[in-house]
Amino acid sequence: MELTKKFELQNCKNKIKYKIIHNEIPISLDKNLDEAIKYLLWYVPNINSEQAKKEELLTNLEYDDYVFEELMTVMRLRDIDVLFTDSIKTYIIDDFKEGICPCDQKIVMTLADGETKTMSLLRHVRNAIAHGNFNVVSGILIGFDIKRLAEDKIQYRGIFKIKPEGLLVALRKILFDLSSQEFIAEAFRRAGYKVEPYQEEYQRSHRFDLYAKKNNNRFALEIRNYNYDHKISEKEISKMINDFRGVVEGLIPVLIINSTYLTEKAKEKLLEADVIILDIKNIKKMHKGRDMVGEILRDNSIFKIIS
Repeated sequence: MELTKKFELQNCKNKIKYKIIHNEIPISLDKNLDEAIKYLLWYVPNINSEQAKKEELLTNLEYDDYVFEELMTVMRLRDIDVLFTDSIKTYIIDDFKEGICPCDQKIVMTLADGETKTMSLLRHVRNAIAHGNFNVVSGILIGFDIKRLAEDKIQYRGIFKIKPEGLLVALRKILFDLSSQEFIAEAFRRAGYKVEPYQEEYQRSHRFDLYAKKNNNRFALEIRNYNYDHKISEKEISKMINDFRGVVEGLIPVLIINSTYLTEKAKEKLLEADVIILDIKNIKKMHKGRDMVGEILRDNSIFKIIS
């Protein structure tokens, strides 16, 4: 699944007419939508809810397309079904207000500054449901995230026409599978590694995120997420190196980080301390089964022999 700019409007001969106002009060929800709404209102990461946890993977722009394409796959959305845009054109709004084609799904979303596609999807669907601007038509969830302006004008910020069961699967994936640790762990597994939580017997003053093993090599994995424009200070690098030096003999330290957080000097210091650095490009390749850690180890061995 790949996200492109090939969005197409609904395409059927006889659209089903509908009203946003619910016929029944309260609206009757099937079990999929009932569970999905509970997740949306209270439990999805990074929302203003006492029940919600913070999950940096979903807000990290470096992982944006990759994570969203995972959701597209489980929701069975095609590239022609998805549009992210600065503003939603009137002809698109009219297409959904006139009626819906129940044979396909569509989402049209605006993005806030620095917002990922996944958080945009969650925000718009959550807003529409929380404000009652949705309905279920022939088993399809249709909704609009709007802002009412002066003089009775309406600004459309998000439109969605999706299957409740697909939404539920996506929300479960967000809640239970798409954590930074699980995302990284899955990448290592696909590249042939056995991955576990960092074991107590290896713990020193610092606890690492994951432990990985392949053949005769064992690794301590440290995952670091920061705000997008962050640059790591020399003090942070020194502490990081000291933490890695505390690793039990025989464990190879691996730092998983967006390389833009590191200055060239920081990278040199980490490499001098024999720390393997992986960024999002490496992790994407590992998700496809390529052993980037093994390749780096081989390159380092060749370099040391030549030196």
